[in-house]
Amino acid sequence: MAVLIIAGLDTGGGAGLKADIETVSALGEHPLPVVSAITYQNPDEVRGVFPVPPNTIREQIRAVKGVFEIRAVKIGLLHGGAVKVIAEETKGLIRVLDPVIASSSGFRFLSPEDVEILKRELLPGSIVTPNVPEAEVLTGLKINSIEDIKRVARVLVEELGAEAAIVKGGHLNFTDVLYWNGEVFKFSGERVEGFTHGTGCVFSSALAAFIAKGLELPKAVERAKRFVEGAIRFSGGEGEAVNPLWELQRDTQRWMAKEDLEKAVGELVKLGELLNPHVAEVGTNFALATDFGEVFAVKGRIVRYGKTIKPVGPVELNASDHLRRALLKMREFYPEVRAVINLRYSEKLIKRAEKLGLKVSFYDRREEPEEVKRAERGTMEWGIESAVKRLGEKPNVIYHLGDWGKEPMILVFGRNAEEIVERIRNLIFASQ
Repeated sequence: MAVLIIAGLDTGGGAGLKADIETVSALGEHPLPVVSAITYQNPDEVRGVFPVPPNTIREQIRAVKGVFEIRAVKIGLLHGGAVKVIAEETKGLIRVLDPVIASSSGFRFLSPEDVEILKRELLPGSIVTPNVPEAEVLTGLKINSIEDIKRVARVLVEELGAEAAIVKGGHLNFTDVLYWNGEVFKFSGERVEGFTHGTGCVFSSALAAFIAKGLELPKAVERAKRFVEGAIRFSGGEGEAVNPLWELQRDTQRWMAKEDLEKAVGELVKLGELLNPHVAEVGTNFALATDFGEVFAVKGRIVRYGKTIKPVGPVELNASDHLRRALLKMREFYPEVRAVINLRYSEKLIKRAEKLGLKVSFYDRREEPEEVKRAERGTMEWGIESAVKRLGEKPNVIYHLGDWGKEPMILVFGRNAEEIVERIRNLIFASQ
């Protein structure tokens, strides 16, 4: 199904049509982009805007309207001269209106006169998605609480004629309110760390995409909100904006990590008899992380099998809690580290690692604070942090000498699974 997108072009690549197209595509719908304006902006400021002539907007819409099955329309940045044309050309379609009035840096896109035209010509019959400042401009009411948000949402529908109103509370307490069919729906959220440029665009585009899929409005709002939270959490890069492709990137990295680790485990198995003496009594595991904080490992670990070694199960997500926690803790200090393997402790291996130029550190489980010992699953994180701080730089190898009932262990870290295999080869061949 197709989603018609009428919005501005952001030269900084963080919001507007670019974010809309990525969002709709990522959610499996076909985007039909119509340029309503061209903005001259970067992550820091909006320098100006060129409004596309109304007739040009009309012809863009007409070029696709009779050809594609349009299930929803997302409307973003506009100018006053285009409002009536867009209202006429989208009549009868489900419209999601993101009333972009001003940028976060303070650049005004719509004059007070343009806002009145928007309220009169386009808001009636649309699903409107203002944030708190936009809702205040549209209604003339101040918002200081959830009750105020509910009141404003009701005004947008019952007095201004919107089909439904979703007032986004990110400027207040991260709770969004939907007023629809005489009912109020609340959607709670939490502060998510990350870039927020483009969140309004992504939310309204995601909402349009979920509506196009046939979801009832409250469910579509819920799904769109969660999608945006992920887009903020996994944001970054040059555009300093939200990341609408996060789900696709996550799934791609899952596939790549699983494949890379399976290949690396196969290479370890070839080391067979040479690696056998270095397999830990509790079993050895090999873990690889993605940029999304997910960790693959060998289910059931790698064990001694006669004179050789054998993986007990396949490579799976979250197959090793211990190595997952160790690796994620290390990545808090050094995000480039993505792989780790545990080996049976031997002084010979540690000395060889140092001769190879690997940076070696350790932690002493006897120094573990009592509150950490009492806490469930806190030892690994404490140990990694302790070893990193002890060395003062990135360790390639961390070991501990065990404790009562705890086997001494070596952890070898690397940038990827291939580097781990190479380090293991160097360690065990040199120690023969």
